[in-house]
Amino acid sequence: MSMKRSDDLRPVGLTSILDLLGSLLVIAAIALAVAAYSVPGALAAAGVLLLVLSWLIDRRTRA
Repeated sequence: MSMKRSDDLRPVGLTSILDLLGSLLVIAAIALAVAAYSVPGALAAAGVLLLVLSWLIDRRTRA
């Protein structure tokens, strides 16, 4: 596993930050909706959705 130097990293644009914030807000909204039925279920849903988001971001940056 190689570590990237700061010289190798792409700058993050405003739209990427807004996309990330929007995605996190959607995850929070889904977790709040599930929390009406089950708080542990809401935590589990938020965790799974964060993992999926992380996987999608990593997959996009590797291409």
